[in-house]
Amino acid sequence: MRTSSPGDIVGAFWRTRGSPMRGLTDMLRAIAFRAGLALSALAAMHPAAMPAQAETVRAAAVTVDDGSGRSHTLASLMHGRPTILHVWATWCVPCRDELPAIDRFAAGLAAGVRDRLIAVSVDTRPHADIAAFLAELDAANLHPWQVMGGNAGTAFRLFGYPATLLVAADGTVAERFTGLVDWDDPAVAMRFEAFVKEE
Repeated sequence: MRTSSPGDIVGAFWRTRGSPMRGLTDMLRAIAFRAGLALSALAAMHPAAMPAQAETVRAAAVTVDDGSGRSHTLASLMHGRPTILHVWATWCVPCRDELPAIDRFAAGLAAGVRDRLIAVSVDTRPHADIAAFLAELDAANLHPWQVMGGNAGTAFRLFGYPATLLVAADGTVAERFTGLVDWDDPAVAMRFEAFVKEE
């Protein structure tokens, strides 16, 4: 009767579990996947400003609806001035959490610069739904602008919502933030307010 050698036992183990290399590959994939999830969660909790690399917002190509049946280009709303552009959606849970804080920030801005904060919805729902959504949040200082044509992601080079862009007077993006921003943080509020007051 043949006695199994240690090599036979190891071989039988890997025949049932797969090759050593395959097992190692599967383990590394699992580690990478979990690391990716952790980094994504961290980015959502602590969004960092990303360098804009001299990119320009295609403001003239973006049309927004004001809710009264009239459309405007984003460029016409910016008037060649520094602008904070916030992009959101009603179906975006983090957006719902962030909008009340943005409304509080807007309330603290002087009347002459308050219109330099433009919050636009990318929803395809009727405009009335967007207005009702903001009303439900008691966001009275945010106009319910809605992007028309579904071209916001391309025009702004966005990969997720919410997103906040600091757009300089010449249309270049000074900074962009993907994910929640702590608008109630005094340092953040001071930084953003100083930006929109630039001439």
